[in-house]
Amino acid sequence: MSDLTNLLALVWSPLDTWIILTASLAAAACAIPGCFLFLRKQSMLADALTHSALPGVVAAFVIAGLLEQSGWLADEGNWTVRQLLMFGGAMIAGLLTAYWTEAISRSGWIRGDAALGVVFTTLFAIGLIMLRQFADTSDVDLDCVLYGQLEMVGLAAGVPGEAVACGLMLMINVALVTLLFKEMMITTFDPQLALALGFRPRLLHYGLMTVTTATVVTAFEVVGSILVIGMLVTPAATAFFITRRLRPMIAVSIVAAVLASIAGHLLAITLPEPITSALGLPVVDSVKTSGAIVVVAALLLLVALLLGPERGLLVDRYRVPAHQPDATP
Repeated sequence: MSDLTNLLALVWSPLDTWIILTASLAAAACAIPGCFLFLRKQSMLADALTHSALPGVVAAFVIAGLLEQSGWLADEGNWTVRQLLMFGGAMIAGLLTAYWTEAISRSGWIRGDAALGVVFTTLFAIGLIMLRQFADTSDVDLDCVLYGQLEMVGLAAGVPGEAVACGLMLMINVALVTLLFKEMMITTFDPQLALALGFRPRLLHYGLMTVTTATVVTAFEVVGSILVIGMLVTPAATAFFITRRLRPMIAVSIVAAVLASIAGHLLAITLPEPITSALGLPVVDSVKTSGAIVVVAALLLLVALLLGPERGLLVDRYRVPAHQPDATP
């Protein structure tokens, strides 16, 4: 324990604090809509939204490059304009994914899961073609698309804009769930009852898709597609094995997301060096934080799967049914 404390004292810096804070805010923001996607059996939509956002992101960078060439946008600075362009492009691509998937599913041509696969792979392929075609104009790095740039957060003076953006998205998601909790709960578990009560399930569905897309786009640049997908799906699945009620499920998923963010970064900066040294491999000081966070989140899911008080496999195996009398005299 003392060796780990000494090691953390050597490697820890204010930059690590900002990394953990930003990752926790992004993960918590993703966990909230992730619960509704999980319960609606639409978790793979998270994968679709992150991949289909690529053409919108590339288009935003191409437009920014054209604006720079024409003199409308300075080569340096104007960070807000560039962020708005990327946010708008990715939002449009994400919403088109949700709309086209729903439209194709309702047409009856193919099943909903197949429609989702067709739409998001097509848009992702278009994004890759655009990235290749406009490689000189766009400034998109595929490593940043996959892993984000968490390690760069906090390098500038002041509060990182990425942390502010993720924090605002988290507050928006909390506010929306608080205001529309009853409507979202009924449309998630019983769409027919929601329709009978006048809640307009289709409108709420597109509202959820809009919020999910905004959350994905906000976190996309900072943490990358791997962490976004993982945090939309894994914390919700973890909470599913711990509680049967929706409000506690959302709370547990947020806690699981934050714990994974903290533990993931700590493991990313402490474990690689002693492990590679012990195995006689080339020494690696650290690994990508986003990948480590997803691994920790998966481990938390495994623990919940086995030991969860509500649906844990081992707990269910040894639980005494409530209707059976006690066998002891």
